[in-house]
Amino acid sequence: DGLRLGLLLIAPKGQDILFDEERVSGGRNFANKLWNASRFRQMSGPMFDNSSLLSVVKRIQPTQLDDDDFAIIHGLAELTDKVANQLSEHEFTAYAQSLYNFFWGDFCDWYVEASKARLADPALRDNCLAVQDLVIRQFLLLFHPVAPFISEELWHLLGYGNESDFIQRHSPGLGGDLLKTLRENGIKLINSKVQDVAQLREFVVAVRGLKSQGNQASRRDSKIIVLAKDAAAQAILESNKDKLFRVAGLQEMTFETHAADRPGSVTPLGTVILEMGTNIDVGAEKIRLTKELEKIEKAVSAGEAKLSNETFVSKAPPAILDGARKQLAESVAKRDEIK
Repeated sequence: DGLRLGLLLIAPKGQDILFDEERVSGGRNFANKLWNASRFRQMSGPMFDNSSLLSVVKRIQPTQLDDDDFAIIHGLAELTDKVANQLSEHEFTAYAQSLYNFFWGDFCDWYVEASKARLADPALRDNCLAVQDLVIRQFLLLFHPVAPFISEELWHLLGYGNESDFIQRHSPGLGGDLLKTLRENGIKLINSKVQDVAQLREFVVAVRGLKSQGNQASRRDSKIIVLAKDAAAQAILESNKDKLFRVAGLQEMTFETHAADRPGSVTPLGTVILEMGTNIDVGAEKIRLTKELEKIEKAVSAGEAKLSNETFVSKAPPAILDGARKQLAESVAKRDEIK
């Protein structure tokens, strides 16, 4: 299963495969991640009735859902529709990448980490576990075509089917089907909460980037200064402070109104600045940023040249074009940020 996923991840449609054993091993690592996440679910609390989608949904109490629950369920419905379209268009690499990004990034890196405090609360634990069971169940159905062995094993291990109820007998359906089942049981997603989580995640990505640049990636006691976009943005950050501290490895977050020419990173919620302390070598930091800027300038030039090539634009598949445009936009944003 890991080998199959790894090959799909490096096999873009219509292009030669640039074989890389390390990238293929990423498929194995993902299979391990899926297994470990499922085992973590088992160890986090008792396994309840997971025998059908409806039985899992009925365990979810709408009044106990928080912003992260809404966001992960919304992402799950979006993923279901996205991969259905990718499979129908034979976009197998995009299909594999979508599954990889959702489970590793959205579920493991964010949702599981953000919900650990609720798992420790007896009053909220069972509801949080029900949401995890819903996500893992649907993900296994989506993942089964590329990883039939591990998905079948986990399907039975987590109680989604008995010995004679194989995963192949079930269809993931479409995102609308999932949302309809949830609505019929009193669960309606709140888009504003989904958006709040998306903004918080961008904020955390920015903090992690600053910590990495400042050689503080592994520290859990970093301090940041925030120039909030507005009062509403500050309220979102303050109400999620404990979660931000845990996920981003922070000890202190203070709010100010001006940056005083200190370098920071711009996010939808405002500008975040990492406190570097008194031991920073300003000269060395300028040299590092100058080298990084030169590298990014080359990437921007290459991206602009590629997209100005009429032959490339007319013949490249839509997915490749979108990827090139996205990569250029990211490079430009990074260049402007460093400047």
